[in-house]
Amino acid sequence: MSRIIMGTTLLFCVLLVLAVPATYAQPAGPPIDQAGWAARKRTVALPNGVRLAYVELGNPAGRPLLLLHGYTDSSRVWTILAPWLAGHRILIPDQRGHGASSAPRCCYGPSDFTEDARLFLDAMHVERAAIVGHSMGSMVAQTLAAEYPERVTRIVLIGSTALVPVRRGDWIWTQVMGLREPIAGNPANAEFLRLWGPRSSPTPVDPVLTRYYEPEIAATPPHVWRGVLRSLVEVPVGRLAADVRAPVQILSGGRDELFPAEHHAALVAAYPGSEAHVFPALGHNLILERPEELGPVLARFLAQEPAAGGSAGGCGLSCAAAGQRPNGALAPLPPGMP
Repeated sequence: MSRIIMGTTLLFCVLLVLAVPATYAQPAGPPIDQAGWAARKRTVALPNGVRLAYVELGNPAGRPLLLLHGYTDSSRVWTILAPWLAGHRILIPDQRGHGASSAPRCCYGPSDFTEDARLFLDAMHVERAAIVGHSMGSMVAQTLAAEYPERVTRIVLIGSTALVPVRRGDWIWTQVMGLREPIAGNPANAEFLRLWGPRSSPTPVDPVLTRYYEPEIAATPPHVWRGVLRSLVEVPVGRLAADVRAPVQILSGGRDELFPAEHHAALVAAYPGSEAHVFPALGHNLILERPEELGPVLARFLAQEPAAGGSAGGCGLSCAAAGQRPNGALAPLPPGMP
């Protein structure tokens, strides 16, 4: 019986992914040139002393959309998905310690990144925005939506979790704390960087993006690698879920080895009104793997009218209006999938 339920739920989730209006089936903007990405960055000095590099894309008159990248990534990771979101005013910062932004010695917890995001929106003269976060960025998105609900119209959590993301002794903890300096070009770090980077994704990532992306990962300062993990160790990410009033979308990879199926299930439980999707063939870096699958689902959710108030922990009536299950479309992994 459990296999029948699992299979039915998985089929329903796949049908939700496929049942996307033709309006969102193709990217709304042109592909982004990877070679010129760094040159497009501007910088803004925040009142807290942090200097953020960022790129602004899309429609200047569109609804504001803040994209927050993950741990040791940069704004570049959004270049594959951004063409599907071109109707928005897209704001993509390199978060503190990452990419071309400043890297203070302290601090690198979710509240620190959240304060940067709030001040960044202020600097961009944005009162309210939709927030899309991947991995670490999704943790920042949850904190921002909980601490400043009046600033957030809706949130999307990609490759995310509501559980403890790292514990002392975990593979990622052991590897990061054991990194040799300098990190870039050091043979002692080569195997870990290969496993951590886009080449280990279960589906191929664009080779041109990979060529620029991998050196940016290795260039992340050692104190940032370690500072982020120390701030997250043993901390349950979903502890603030009850304070989130914005509509929530959850997008997970069925082959995500960093945050596997139990993390998706925990998110759906934490945000009971959410719209949730599992992409069975994709991994943790699903924003890079198959944009033609992820992009339309993301674009449709973001195109919905901003919620005036919202209900705690989910999207309430907006889910029903969009034809989604009110308790999310949770799709457990099929038997045999890691």
